[in-house]
Amino acid sequence: MLELPTTNSKTVLLPDLTALLDVLFILLVFLLLTAAVKLNMLDVTLPDTGKNTSTPVQQVDVQVLSVRIHNGKAQYGLEQQLYDSLSSAIAGLKVVKQDIPLYLAVDEQVPSGDLVALLAALSAEKYQIANILVKSE
Repeated sequence: MLELPTTNSKTVLLPDLTALLDVLFILLVFLLLTAAVKLNMLDVTLPDTGKNTSTPVQQVDVQVLSVRIHNGKAQYGLEQQLYDSLSSAIAGLKVVKQDIPLYLAVDEQVPSGDLVALLAALSAEKYQIANILVKSE
């Protein structure tokens, strides 16, 4: 007759949790990838070529804020006045009438970070940008 091994009453039987951990890991990854993340975005209306070909200089009630790079720093211009910082340009905008359209004239050498900072500052001050002027080819 075959002898059966004697069981030790001190050993505790534990279930194998490998499959359960695999399923939980897959569910966790799925939930992280499908969770809705709120992104802070800045609404920007891109310019298009319109039928109105008159430049803002030819229009009567328009203010043009220009941005260029001078000696490695962004320099702002408004109404024949130069500003060396963004805060002083915003302060200069507050002096000018706010009910007329605002055009941005941006030099192609201005880094996108400076342009985004300008757009964010104008948005914080509740300025509506009528158009962004670009040089036509």
